[in-house]
Amino acid sequence: MLRGTLALMTRGLRFDCRRWQMHALRFLLVGFFLLFLFIAWVSSLTALGSAPGLDFFWSITFTNYAFVTLAGMSFFTSTITEEKEEQTLGLLKMAGVNPLGILLGKLGPRLVNALLLLAIQFPFVQLAVTLGGVLHRQVQAVYITLAGYIVLMAGVGLIASVIAHETRRAALLVSLAILVPLAAQVFVYGIFSSVTFPTGVYETIDWFSIWSVVERLRTVMSLGFDGSPIGRQFYTHMAAGAALFAVSWLVFERCTRQPHSPTRSREVSHNVRRRIRFRSLGTAMLITAPVLLAVLLAYSHVRSAVTGIAFQRVPTYEVVVAVCVTLAVGLPIITLIVVAVRPTAEGGDIGECWPNARSIVWKDLNFVSGGAVGMLARFSLYSLITGLIAFVMGVLSGDWDPTAQAAWMFGVGLVGGTLELASHLGRSLRSEVQSQTLSTLTLLPRSIRSLLWAKVAGGLASLIPAGTMTLIGGAFTFVPLMTDIATDGNTDSLVGVLLVLMTVVVVVLEILVFLELTAFFALTIRWGYVVLALICTYFMNTTGWIVGALLSLGGLIGGSSTGGGRIIGILAVVLPWILAIGITLAVVVALYYAIQSRIRRLAGQS
Repeated sequence: MLRGTLALMTRGLRFDCRRWQMHALRFLLVGFFLLFLFIAWVSSLTALGSAPGLDFFWSITFTNYAFVTLAGMSFFTSTITEEKEEQTLGLLKMAGVNPLGILLGKLGPRLVNALLLLAIQFPFVQLAVTLGGVLHRQVQAVYITLAGYIVLMAGVGLIASVIAHETRRAALLVSLAILVPLAAQVFVYGIFSSVTFPTGVYETIDWFSIWSVVERLRTVMSLGFDGSPIGRQFYTHMAAGAALFAVSWLVFERCTRQPHSPTRSREVSHNVRRRIRFRSLGTAMLITAPVLLAVLLAYSHVRSAVTGIAFQRVPTYEVVVAVCVTLAVGLPIITLIVVAVRPTAEGGDIGECWPNARSIVWKDLNFVSGGAVGMLARFSLYSLITGLIAFVMGVLSGDWDPTAQAAWMFGVGLVGGTLELASHLGRSLRSEVQSQTLSTLTLLPRSIRSLLWAKVAGGLASLIPAGTMTLIGGAFTFVPLMTDIATDGNTDSLVGVLLVLMTVVVVVLEILVFLELTAFFALTIRWGYVVLALICTYFMNTTGWIVGALLSLGGLIGGSSTGGGRIIGILAVVLPWILAIGITLAVVVALYYAIQSRIRRLAGQS
């Protein structure tokens, strides 16, 4: 057992050392350090911050926390699933390596690499102490906290990798395990800050807070921290990581007894999709529309009749919640009823393939995005999110603001839709690489450019729920804003309109960069392409923001010293945005041609 474990660990460490992605990640971390150190240095020179060391340490800590969280969603989730997908797990068992040896040999190199990324930072982060505002004890406590968090993420990723058959499903399980507690924490603390509960309830919440990394980091980074560097969070995370490893060991044989059969899973999903098609979903949506209108008009009257509260005093947010819950629950029920009423009309398949150029869109829409079932699930999910936002805002503030509701809807829809499109595009291209079908696609009587646009169109067709949420939120957010700015009629208002328009252009270009990076990494690496693209985009945005702020500050200082006045001030504000648009547009064009070149190379190799 020991020989097999050491062989797997040695192979994993050598393989990671030879991968350019690991070295690129280390250089990216160094780039973040230098960037944040430069910000702290500028703050100390210009007296913009009272404690530049604390600001620098806060930036490094947040970056490390984000890296560890993203590592849990991608780096650890492929520990066992990569062997399942490559169908080499049975060979490891035939070689005499027992389950414990496989788990230790596969997880060990990844855990060592993650801990080494923290260890190499520790000497350099001591610069925060010299800049002021941070103690050595706080630095030690933060890195011990992050080390425990890494062990917990490794355990969560390992058990998800053992249970799931594919890396994509394992990443989904880990994402839910991370994001749901975070959302619940924000919700619970928001509710408890405005509502009074018995003392026992608060004690229970405080006891569960020992699991929270955010609370531990907030405590450590507070002024006057004199506690132990090793807190209860570290012990609980280490114990939880060990427990998850033990559970993974116990269920390993049961979850890997039968070899992974993609054909079987495809047959099951095919049987589900063939009963619910887009025609059934469209009919159900037409039936649901008058039901939503009835709920919108009748909710206040029904509530007033049942509770005896005056009609005028019914909170508006309750109506929004009622409509959203009706859509989230009613649409699936009505869809199932429509399918049950006319099963023969739908046929026994998922539908005839679309002709000509739309065939690739049809394939990606049905087999990558989940078809009508995936569309139905997204409608329900975004409806529940919208209702939850309205409920939280109404309970917390007591005065529901439609503008704030629209802003949240716009943000959630934009971020969710962007991540959905990136995931769809990455999965679609990666499946073509794994199936070695790129050469076949390039032999079709169409260009690589049209193939790429067909892949994008397949993803855009699945974004109807997220796009609807984004458009509704954006209309109620930006239209009043632009109207208020334009009605002023002075120079400042015109500059404001111009800044809003340039902000929209920059955001659109940044989304394009993120999507293109995802597509390029999907053609280059096997997993983690969305996470890596997200990290690179964040680094580029942070760098651009700092450069733009420095240019604006320099222009304002130069204008005030020369007496240039108003024109120089306007140029100092506008020119950094124009520069950002130009550079981002150049990156978009370069990545576009790089993706085409990569597809040609892979098609030739296959």
